[in-house]
Amino acid sequence: RSLRFGSGVVGIAVAANVASHYYELKQVDTFFGDSADSSSDKEGTQSDDKSKSKTKRCVLVLPFQNLKVVERRSGGDFDDLKRLGPDRDKQPTIVLEAKELVKIIHTAASDPNITALHADFGEGMRFPCGLGHMEEIRNAIRVFNESHRAHRDPNINHNPVFAMPRNGDPKPSYAFGHSFQWNEYFLASSFSYVHLQSRGALHLFGVTASNTFLRSALDRYGIKAHVFKHGDYKTAPNIFTEDKYSKPHLEAVKSMTASLNSTICSCIEKSRDLNFDSVMWKSIFDYGSLTSANSAEIGLVDSIFPVDPLLSLLHANKEKKEDKENPTTAKKAKLEEIFGLNKSFDKFVATEQVSLVKYHEMMRMKAKLEKRRKYFTKLAESSTAASIILSTIGLAPREAEFLPSKVEKVAVVTVDGNIGSSLAYEIIEALRKIR
Repeated sequence: RSLRFGSGVVGIAVAANVASHYYELKQVDTFFGDSADSSSDKEGTQSDDKSKSKTKRCVLVLPFQNLKVVERRSGGDFDDLKRLGPDRDKQPTIVLEAKELVKIIHTAASDPNITALHADFGEGMRFPCGLGHMEEIRNAIRVFNESHRAHRDPNINHNPVFAMPRNGDPKPSYAFGHSFQWNEYFLASSFSYVHLQSRGALHLFGVTASNTFLRSALDRYGIKAHVFKHGDYKTAPNIFTEDKYSKPHLEAVKSMTASLNSTICSCIEKSRDLNFDSVMWKSIFDYGSLTSANSAEIGLVDSIFPVDPLLSLLHANKEKKEDKENPTTAKKAKLEEIFGLNKSFDKFVATEQVSLVKYHEMMRMKAKLEKRRKYFTKLAESSTAASIILSTIGLAPREAEFLPSKVEKVAVVTVDGNIGSSLAYEIIEALRKIR
């Protein structure tokens, strides 16, 4: 009896695990499509046509106003408990590591279901984000904007010899905010389109740095600090020994802020396709807060809207099928009535939005299923009995699928001498014909 009871418990546990596996697999397949199941990744036009027919049109929303980007997560997700405190009326905080956010954007860039990216800055980023993390996020957004191209080699100048077009249109990215500080605009400028609330402003004052000096306070209490430093530019102990900036300290701080400002200005110019010189940037810093009209006039923002147009765009795309004769005209008429004529709306084809939390959750579930699939496949390869059992319940491919389906071919190219641009182009064209 005990043996029967034990075998029954084991059977129930196995059945529950199998049911859970199939439930999670169904969720991932529904969210990502058939491409989520890597065991069914096969080359051929038939599978490509099938995946295209099931492709959804979604926009991934990045809520930067409630997003906390950290280097390493600590304490789990207990930051959500802060909603019980004085800030309980605010939206919950989303905590992500910088590498996790970058991976999410990279995954969205290659996901055919994600057709656009939308960043909501709201009243501003509630949690400060370092410039290093912002640069990593900017680079990921750049990958998303250029996801329609396949870069064979690192190529900053976008040389067409190395940039091979894919089958697809460019994916647009949008950033909307009620106002932008300098660091926030540095991040927002990497998006394809920057939208500003009609009563908002750009507060572009450049990078600032502040230092605290405690010498006066220590002197008041009769405390004298003894420090040892080597060189005038070792300014860390100045907090205890000085009551203001010394000449070397001020020179070092000004040099650091000027270097950061120069780098940020250069990145903004490249992202926004601007041609500002140092005089123009100094005029912007000295001018103060730029109104929405001023910002659009000099090209820092693309459009001025009274509200975030995301929901209106999604609603218009859902209802455009009602006018079967000319759905594009009906969509434009609705949007022009609210937001006026705007060319960036033509590239927005999404009909539903996906939250950052949901997308991250499904990515983790997909990674877990892939790890589990590899484990079952390795287990099935170890013995025939395990292969039969696992393939019968669908947890591992059948024995015939372990064999190579076709012979792999490798092309070896040998070039004598230097490779110039024209020769490299001829080699790439020859490899395309071979493929």
